[in-house]
Amino acid sequence: MSSLPPAQGPDESPSDEQWEAFLRDAMEGGGAGAPKEASARDRLAAARVRRPRRPRRPRSGTARSATAWLAAAAPWTAVAAVVVFGAFQMGLIPVPRSSPPAPAAGSASGPAEAVSLPGGGTSDGDQCGTKGYHHFPLPAGATDVEPPSPASPASGPQLSLSHYGYAADPDGEGGIVIGLRFTTPGTKKPLRVSRTLGGEGAAVEIEGPDGLVAGAHGLPVSWPSAARESASGASVDVSDGGGGEIVVPAEALCPGHDGDSVARSLVPPADSTGTVTGPPPYRLVVSLRDPAVGTLRTTLGLPAGGGLLSAVNLVPAARS
Repeated sequence: MSSLPPAQGPDESPSDEQWEAFLRDAMEGGGAGAPKEASARDRLAAARVRRPRRPRRPRSGTARSATAWLAAAAPWTAVAAVVVFGAFQMGLIPVPRSSPPAPAAGSASGPAEAVSLPGGGTSDGDQCGTKGYHHFPLPAGATDVEPPSPASPASGPQLSLSHYGYAADPDGEGGIVIGLRFTTPGTKKPLRVSRTLGGEGAAVEIEGPDGLVAGAHGLPVSWPSAARESASGASVDVSDGGGGEIVVPAEALCPGHDGDSVARSLVPPADSTGTVTGPPPYRLVVSLRDPAVGTLRTTLGLPAGGGLLSAVNLVPAARS
């Protein structure tokens, strides 16, 4: 009979000494059966009731061997590795980058320099923070809040803003949409401006307390399909309240500003009855220059004024 030592537990494999004893007995022809490993059921049951043992603290004056330390730390190292890998897969652990990621398309603002704009025109980014800047030199009083007095009503071609606000497209990009409205008080003569507004387009400046926050010039005008065009299609009749739209894209905004916030700051405060109580935080000025404007003024006996028209979002506050 062999003195084959028994296995130490249902969840442990036979030791090298057990296998050597088994082979030796088998060679002699009278050995016992091969030592059996514990079944999967037995190992699972033992694992459920077994608790991890705390590593014994080394006795004073006794150095712990590296082999013993690694043997005790191996299970916990494996668990930690699994936890760290799972956190990495879930994106909970930031990955250091050699350089910051590139900004996503459709950024909230443009650079502090003049750049070409999508759809046409050029930004006034190089004027960011400038106070009183206008691409077209405006005459004195062009941006006054008070309207003309009843004693001297406005006459000749006039420009006003029919609407303005922020609009986003399906791709998440957006801009400030501004509606233009032309009128010709004091005359029934038509006003036919070129589709490109004298080839120069429209200029827009939005100024806050600290200077320019958005600006562009050379902006194209989108005319409604019902606009009355000339036979050649080169001009549009904007008499009797006709007009079009221009869009200030995000690239025309100064750094640190977004279109939605800027558009909200263009609206003047009002009380519960809708009466305007003060000026808006930001001032919006739209200007354009077209030869037809100067021509119509001349026929009315008015100074041509270089064919320049401008409009502002400022409105007079209610007087107490």
